[in-house]
Order: sequence, then C-alpha cells, then structure tokens
Amino acid sequence: MTRRFWRAVVLAAVTPLLEKNVAKTLSLDVPVVFSMTRVIVLAFAAVMLRAIWRAGAGDWPTATLSMAIVLAMPVLSAIERGKPGQVLELARTLIGRFGVGAVRPIPVDYTREPSKYDDHRGDS
Repeated sequence: MTRRFWRAVVLAAVTPLLEKNVAKTLSLDVPVVFSMTRVIVLAFAAVMLRAIWRAGAGDWPTATLSMAIVLAMPVLSAIERGKPGQVLELARTLIGRFGVGAVRPIPVDYTREPSKYDDHRGDS
C-alpha cells in the first residue's frame, strides 16, 4: 500500500470529526481543530457498539440509547445552525418536561412467605 492511499484513508476517517464552525477554526492558531462534540458522540457510539456486540440489545434502555446516539449528529447539526434563542427555547422545553406526568409505582410483594420450593442453590 502506498503512502498516498493511507493518507486518503486517514483523511476520510478524520474529516467527519473536524470542527465545521469557521469562527472556532480561525480563532485558534492550529491547522486542524477537532469538534469535541463529534469526538464524544463517536466515543459513545464505539462503547455502545461494543456492548451490543458482546451482549446484544435485549432491553429498551439499550435500544433507546443506541437510537439517541444515531440521531445525535443530525440533531447537533441542526442545533448548530439554529439561532441562540431557538436553542435556549428547545432546552427549556426539554428540561421543563422532567417531572411532568404520573409516576408508575413498582409492584413489590414482600408480604408473603417464600415457597418451600423456591430454592436458589443451583442458580450460580
């Protein structure tokens, strides 16, 4: 493999992680600026992919987190293009929803005696 090939591969892999905001790029005196948001999303995606690869996505929190990671980049891109007032209003709306709605109780039944057949010695 030639040096030119590997340079193209590295550039193709790194380009999505670079900062797209010209003001941030020009304000620093470095040739390349990585977007920390994009790096963090990539790290979350890598960890989630590893977890799903090893154990599968057997529950809804894992599936929900995976979907959120997939949708993170388009949402971040839309937020970056929005006006500051719109972004603040979106944040207020999302945060304002916490604690709204009824809480579903978790059923716990510790009132009955354990069954004589409920033997967990072979579970380990």
